[in-house]
Amino acid sequence: MNGTGTGRTDGNGTHSTAENATTRTDRTPETVIVGAGLVGAVAACYLAPRFGPVTVLEKRPDPRADPGPQRRSLVVMLSARGWRALSDLGVADAVRRICVPLHGRCGHLPDGRTRMTPYSRDGRPIWAVERRQLHRILLDAAEATPGVSIRFGQRVRSVNLDRPAVQVEDRHGTHRLTCRRILGCDGAHSATRAALQARGARIKVRTLDLAYQEIDVPAGRLEPDITHYWPSGQAMFAAHPLPSGKLSGSLFMRRDGPAPSYAAARGGQELSALFAAHFPELTGIIPDIEEQLAVKAVSTLTAVHCDRWVWRDTFALLGDSCHAMAPFMGHGMNCGFEDARVLVDCLDATSDPSAGLAAYETSRTEDAHAISELSYRHYFTMANPPREESAADVLRGRLTTLFPDRFVPLYERCAFTEDGYASVLRDDRRLDRLVAELLARHGTGLVSVPDDRLRACVHAPTTATLEDSGCS
Repeated sequence: MNGTGTGRTDGNGTHSTAENATTRTDRTPETVIVGAGLVGAVAACYLAPRFGPVTVLEKRPDPRADPGPQRRSLVVMLSARGWRALSDLGVADAVRRICVPLHGRCGHLPDGRTRMTPYSRDGRPIWAVERRQLHRILLDAAEATPGVSIRFGQRVRSVNLDRPAVQVEDRHGTHRLTCRRILGCDGAHSATRAALQARGARIKVRTLDLAYQEIDVPAGRLEPDITHYWPSGQAMFAAHPLPSGKLSGSLFMRRDGPAPSYAAARGGQELSALFAAHFPELTGIIPDIEEQLAVKAVSTLTAVHCDRWVWRDTFALLGDSCHAMAPFMGHGMNCGFEDARVLVDCLDATSDPSAGLAAYETSRTEDAHAISELSYRHYFTMANPPREESAADVLRGRLTTLFPDRFVPLYERCAFTEDGYASVLRDDRRLDRLVAELLARHGTGLVSVPDDRLRACVHAPTTATLEDSGCS
């Protein structure tokens, strides 16, 4: 361990105490990273070999020595962007050993039917991994990287963007740490973000209208290689398999409003009765659901939108600190890992650090806004499945089969490519417009024409009729 929150020395090698701590200035690292979570650890591994010493400051104790309560969702999803970073850092094999491959999601519909949706058309899986185990691997990798020092129990109280420097409080008092560059990787409730906001950045932090509880689902009742979810219109339950065979479940409901909501439960309606009414199948799968609902914490979801991520050559935000999003696409962590990779690539590409940070901001902001939009939208798509596929849905499906390279399902492209999220969203909207245009031109009968005729319709001029293009 390079740092555990114990006493630090000042530039003269003397210990600080609470009485003289405000006079202490630590030695200057090249980069200070605020936050030793998943993204902070990855950023440290990327930066130190290329740009010199990195000091990572974390307000909490070392989770490997003092695990404490789980503050974030138990399981996270790894897709292509995440694996790219883990491969770059040499830890992909270690992480893969603790993952569960998931090949699709199964919707358990209110009418008793099930609907299976593969994550990819060629059988490739995404991967579920326990957040805590992944965090340990990344912290170990960061500490094994020459030039990286992680200090736990260090709360950043303020950030000076011009110096640059951070004012840090630990159990010995306060001290200032100067550096060349500060990276804010301290999550949705970022302390570092305030410095950028003070310089005019427009930042929106909002609590979503959904809340959730983590629920343990016993092994043996559900297939162990797919995600399961139970939509109920106004609520949803999702469960992700773990290596142990158990599943990590989450109940999502509105925070406020009429039942089903957590407000209704606070108003006197039994939470277990709400659950049984909307998820009767699960009451048989989770025998102790009533007890879990009574004791498990209700957590909120926070979304963050920033129009600026950097300041000159001294400061940048990464991960949830600048783009916290709803979890329903499983891309928050993957997007944060991609932030770190793109940041070092942009800094590598120029001798001007200001230009490098500006290029990073330009490259990432539109993509982050796009995946945030997709993530929130995906909840309502899952929670409110149609009783029957619409003609538009059927036609989209046929187009992705007939033109596999031209039309790639949105989720598949997000999960299995590194294409920009904004580009993915634009292309999906173009496909929506094409489908609407084809149906308007040829009618709903188009969905059942033979493949060759459908191909002809797609390639036909926009003024063609069904008969003209051979699609009758």
